Amino acid sequence: MSGSQVPGPRSFAASTWPERYAQPDSYASCPMCRKDFTAPDIGWGLLLKRGVYGNAYLWRAGRVRGYIVVVWTGGHVARLTALSPRQLAGFMAEVISAGRAIEAHYRPVPKLNVSLLENDIPHLHAHLIPRHPTEPSPGHPQPFAHLDHDHQDETRIQSDAAALRALLAYTGATYAAESGEGGP
Repeated sequence: MSGSQVPGPRSFAASTWPERYAQPDSYASCPMCRKDFTAPDIGWGLLLKRGVYGNAYLWRAGRVRGYIVVVWTGGHVARLTALSPRQLAGFMAEVISAGRAIEAHYRPVPKLNVSLLENDIPHLHAHLIPRHPTEPSPGHPQPFAHLDHDHQDETRIQSDAAALRALLAYTGATYAAESGEGGP
């Protein structure tokens, strides 16, 4: 960098964000708000644990075995920053609980990526992506094409879901249960 260049905000081209981001706090356009979070299967994934703040689902899409998504279930919330400190702590405790179950079931798991992105679906959810030793792109984030394309083998998904449910029943109690506080 030459002495005349000062770091600062970059200029960006015109927005190409999806239309639903014009009002991200509106649940009317939210595909997650249309899901039945009481169901054991929401189509996208199998329910592993119903939490106080979010539900953990073993995702069907992609090529990464053990890919879990924890979805906020306390009404429509588009951003992590919209949560109260108690809600944030509770949701993150449930995310970590799911991560511990991944590490216990899929061995070895040298790394676990946790992503909270506000890029596509305007509803708070966390992606937990185990990094298996034989996968592509070690040392770099998984490309979402690897997470979205194809589907997992249904027999394996069902078997993994049963094992993960058992692990989640005994590990990572929710923040609310540990602190004696109520839900969202």
